Amino acid sequence: MENTGHTEVLIAGAGPTGLLLALWLTRLGVKARIVDPKPGPTEESRAIGVQARTMEFYDQLGLGAEALTRGRHFDAVNLWVQGRLRSQVRLRGVGDDLTPHPYLYILTQDQNETMLLEHLEKSGGAVAWRTELSGFTQDENGVSATLRRGDATETVHAAFLAGCDGARSTVRHGLSVPFTGGTQVQTFYVADVSVTGKLREGDMNLSLDDTHFSAFFPMPEPNRHRVVGQLPEGADEHVTFESVRPEVEAHGLARVGDVHWFSTYRSHHRVAERFRVGRAFLLGDAGHVHSPVGGQGMNTGLGDAANLAWKLAQALRGGDLAVLNTYETERRPFAVSLVNTTDRVFSGVVNPSALARFIRTWVVPAVLPILVRPRAVRRRMFLTVSQTRIHYPDSPLSTGQAGRVRGGDRLPWVPDGASSNYGALKSLDWQLHVYGSLTSEVQTWCAAWGLPLHVFPFSRVARRAGLTQNALYLVRPDGYVGMAVPRFEQASLDAYAERWLPKVKSGGVQAGQ
Repeated sequence: MENTGHTEVLIAGAGPTGLLLALWLTRLGVKARIVDPKPGPTEESRAIGVQARTMEFYDQLGLGAEALTRGRHFDAVNLWVQGRLRSQVRLRGVGDDLTPHPYLYILTQDQNETMLLEHLEKSGGAVAWRTELSGFTQDENGVSATLRRGDATETVHAAFLAGCDGARSTVRHGLSVPFTGGTQVQTFYVADVSVTGKLREGDMNLSLDDTHFSAFFPMPEPNRHRVVGQLPEGADEHVTFESVRPEVEAHGLARVGDVHWFSTYRSHHRVAERFRVGRAFLLGDAGHVHSPVGGQGMNTGLGDAANLAWKLAQALRGGDLAVLNTYETERRPFAVSLVNTTDRVFSGVVNPSALARFIRTWVVPAVLPILVRPRAVRRRMFLTVSQTRIHYPDSPLSTGQAGRVRGGDRLPWVPDGASSNYGALKSLDWQLHVYGSLTSEVQTWCAAWGLPLHVFPFSRVARRAGLTQNALYLVRPDGYVGMAVPRFEQASLDAYAERWLPKVKSGGVQAGQ
């Protein structure tokens, strides 16, 4: 059988990245179709860390409170050397003024997928499971894709194609985009286990000795951990958890009870040379893969989806197609930097040389407590790991500066009692923020451009966040500042609006929301 269908955006892959993209597009009124060859959502825990920036995106979509009921947070990392606790890095308090989510959060991949799928279905969307993208062509008018489900085939015509289909991406291969990088020589294991022992429950625990390392991440359930380590030399291809149990339980650090899941893998570090070719885009693992250090992989894919969704919607509703070029401009440099950083850290952890072992087991435990003692150092660590430090200063969308806030920066979080300026971001619209007093010319300009206007008191919190009183901050739908100007400048504002804003629609003034 062969059928023909139409959609605005075809999404290949229903992992966290594809599901978030589909949900965001659906909320914006875009017709999105999402397909996946799997029989259903991921059942294994797989990725486990959700960073603060992801939680902020979830808040925009109204998912944040629910996510907090499904997982658990932690704020300490303990370093054990040969069974002895040698140092601890505690991040509690360093991000309290930066984000409504100042912690590291455990929400596993299967939990993320379940939550995103439930909300996609509530919004009228659905996933076509057991359906694979087998090929596609494109021209200046759109994409024609062939879908297969069993013996049935379907040709789908779409305006755009989003490849969220993993490291072996059919979309990336179809575009002939090189996936540059390499693969670690060592083989690693990952397991979900129930444990007791000396491990600090509720914290991340890193164990090092002369020959191996183990990293224990707290899971949502009490006394359950994700453990990652390096396979012993000579382990065969049929290795089981019993092959690594002696290393996991070495020095009495952990005693393993139930083994819920076990797998092996090799760590790749690769970045696609292009994130966009014509009307096709690469997101998540289709565009970048790296070591699991820092719990960044799933979050980076979710960030890709949040960045691209509103741009696709705007292009589909008559906006300048040039906005789509900014996806690669903004997201690929971050992916390259992330891959390089995590690869260096991971290589240092697993390097078998005598010098590397000495540095791991003697130098790092002695120096780390001194290095992380200053609050400024721990704050920088939190900014990096939480992804709240991501900014786009070199994007064509980014211009101007008012106070310490520049175009391309993430909008600073300004709490005010039980609410904050982030509440306004739930509209998923372009909007103008003023912290202080509103002038009639600003109000008139916003009305002319159909731009929602949000006026907040200028408080000490706003000043500490780097905002300037009465300045204008033109905020993108993903919560980043597009343009910042210290005062009303109609010519420059008009020029930016004509270039980047969507078509005019009704707007209005909303105070402190």
